[in-house]
Amino acid sequence: MGYTVKQADLEKDKQIMIDILAHNRNRSDIDYAKRIDWIYLNNPFGRAKAWIIWEDTKNIPVGFTGVFPRPVFVQGKEYLAWNCGDFSIEKKYRTLGVALKLRKEAKLAVDSGEVPFLYAHPNERMEVIHLRVGHKKISQMVRFALPLRVERYLKDKISPQALAKMLAWPVDSFLQLKFALKRAKAAQGTFRSQVTCGAQHDALFEAMKKQFPVVGTRSVEYLNWKFARHPNFHYQQYDFVADGRLRGTIFFLEKNDVIHLIDILCDDFERYALPMLATFVSDVYRQRKTAALSFIIQEHNTLISTLQTVGFKRRDDATSAVIAYANAERNPALASLVLNPGNWFMTVGDRDA
Repeated sequence: MGYTVKQADLEKDKQIMIDILAHNRNRSDIDYAKRIDWIYLNNPFGRAKAWIIWEDTKNIPVGFTGVFPRPVFVQGKEYLAWNCGDFSIEKKYRTLGVALKLRKEAKLAVDSGEVPFLYAHPNERMEVIHLRVGHKKISQMVRFALPLRVERYLKDKISPQALAKMLAWPVDSFLQLKFALKRAKAAQGTFRSQVTCGAQHDALFEAMKKQFPVVGTRSVEYLNWKFARHPNFHYQQYDFVADGRLRGTIFFLEKNDVIHLIDILCDDFERYALPMLATFVSDVYRQRKTAALSFIIQEHNTLISTLQTVGFKRRDDATSAVIAYANAERNPALASLVLNPGNWFMTVGDRDA
């Protein structure tokens, strides 16, 4: 049985891609048709590229993968890299040979100079395929969590609920005082139920480019596409103002009483990351009924020490690796920078896929 990989026609082959995703993903909260329009056809940095693998005898599509253009700044210089995603193969055809044949297309494009480098966030099963093709694992994504209230937890464990509430009261009262004391003085945070980014947010990212050797774009154009116009998720934002101007923004999702932090902008992480996060936690506790906060972040991110200072604890249930590839022979200096995990500022928000 033979297989052939062909570049997809994004309009003509759209339904093929939708069907493969629907057959092989268990996400009930995603409209794949809307998502493909959003990330493949309406990406502000150019159309995505996809490859479909066909079974030769029956001439049927059995899997596909995509790559999404995203500007990444390496020591301040802009490169249009690829963010890989949507690797899906029909269950009947999930063999190592099929997976490798499909996965290597993106690497070949880097080797030919079509694109300078790529990155991806595969799960444990797909990580093996990336490594066999020749991509490099540079890091791991890890999750940090901060419980805010114990009452909801106790209500699930103790009956009657009145007893759970009574037992939770002293703990929750202590947490409220703890978060209030950590709140930044002479600072203000504002929740926005609709993501709205402007020139001030562009200024935040301009400052970030100088703080980190490798950082994916967080321009206003990108932020509004990613967070304001996402077809399936309703993102919110929290703007932090200190010393007379906007110093940072947190983008997040709220689901089942948990706030999931997705990305953070800050014009000076050393000075403002801690007061911003502390004030955010305090405001969440005061203004919302949120039970916990959660943030998936690359394990080498310098922001981790700040999360731990605020009270976040590491959990061992994040599932994706960080994969990158640049051709060291074609551009050794670029490869050295991109393949060093300590150079990246990377959060779960970098998984556009």
